[in-house]
Amino acid sequence: MSSQLSVCLLSVSCVTFNGDIEVLRLTLSSLASSCAVARDQGLFRSISLYLIDNGPDGHNFYILSTLRDEFLSEFDSIIVETGHGNLGYGKGHNLAIMEARSDYHLILNPDVILDQDNISVALRYLGSNPQVGLLAPDAFGLHGERQYIAKRQPTAVLLAARALNSKWLNQALRARLDRYEYRDLLPASQPLQIELASGCYMFCRTVALQSISGFSPKFFMYFEDFDLSMRIQDNFLIVHHPQVKIIHAGGGASRKGLLHIYYFCQSFIKFIISRRF
Repeated sequence: MSSQLSVCLLSVSCVTFNGDIEVLRLTLSSLASSCAVARDQGLFRSISLYLIDNGPDGHNFYILSTLRDEFLSEFDSIIVETGHGNLGYGKGHNLAIMEARSDYHLILNPDVILDQDNISVALRYLGSNPQVGLLAPDAFGLHGERQYIAKRQPTAVLLAARALNSKWLNQALRARLDRYEYRDLLPASQPLQIELASGCYMFCRTVALQSISGFSPKFFMYFEDFDLSMRIQDNFLIVHHPQVKIIHAGGGASRKGLLHIYYFCQSFIKFIISRRF
């Protein structure tokens, strides 16, 4: 085993807003279990967990404080960042990203459940592949259905179709949507280089994140993960790893109501303008 792996430091950030304590408890429990497996294998020295309180009120902070006390023995440190209001997803994570003094940083949604071997597989792969800056997982839903969260570069038409979620439009664009979601190559048996990763789980080299100052402050919600993926590829590769497995309970802006559709469309326009595709 290389000394690089055995002495590495790990940090994790999780941004919460009006969170469900039971769902977040499942997320943290799976994270703790997966970290315990990796620690037993000598793959890292310590882990710092950042819980980011984006509000909307004191109840969210109460949830984080309760879980901090509950899981304190499972991590080397748990930092609750609070008092900043709702910064949005990316800027919330940036509080931890820019403060972290780690070798690897995991950006994690509060509705993601990690497989037991998740952390150990990720650390071994990144430790052996220095050209990779971001590792993306193989994702499944609550009922075992595959989620296609790796993406190719989109077009404005495809993003509009995703936002509208029209059955007729989805059928008309099925071949293009399938290629956009890597359905032509997934599931894969070997690690696969991809273009865009989902923000629900991004296992990154901390230096790769800090060199680009984390997420762009231009995005409040949606497309900040695509923007970060594009910027991180100036110096590193992004890889989907079939053995880095998660269960993801969230996703789908069109199913979350009008406010989320508004945020999606607003960020969609910013992404188009910034990338000019």
